[in-house]
Amino acid sequence: MAFTESIKKDVKEKSAFRCCRCQSIGIEVHHILPQASNGPDTFENAAPLCPSCHTDFGDNPIKRKEISHMRDWWYQQVERQYPDNRISKTQLDDINTKLEYIESNQNSGLTDLKTTLKNISNKLIDDITPETARLTASGIINTSSTSAAFSHKLADNVHANMHCTNCGTAIGLLIGSNNCPECKTPIN
Repeated sequence: MAFTESIKKDVKEKSAFRCCRCQSIGIEVHHILPQASNGPDTFENAAPLCPSCHTDFGDNPIKRKEISHMRDWWYQQVERQYPDNRISKTQLDDINTKLEYIESNQNSGLTDLKTTLKNISNKLIDDITPETARLTASGIINTSSTSAAFSHKLADNVHANMHCTNCGTAIGLLIGSNNCPECKTPIN
């Protein structure tokens, strides 16, 4: 069996249609405990992963706990970032539909997606308050960043939202190390 469409929709909406590991837009719903290991088709066993992270980490039994932690952390970030539902579920569904269309039809529809994203980002910027300024600004910077200069060191051995400057590995959440999990380069 597989996740129901309702569960997939709930996971996508709760994650703001972003990967819990690298925050890329456009996700697949991943079984944390695989179906082959009797993993249930439940919301609690689901994690939002982009196709790349799903391929690279989804079938790794060592990463199950990490994926679960990243999922929970990402859900909290999304709740903090969108406390008053400034981006509606309808808008997120529309973005995801456009992304799926672009992925299957190459560049067709890209202009429409850019217009939609520009309108949403303009509204988010217009709605910034002193209380939401830091979170909104960091969200914008993190989504446009491709370097460790914009990463977050949350504590020693805890990093979020970065790319390794040596090998380019996207790191959504790294717990227990100050080194890139792929090439072992120290993270500054």
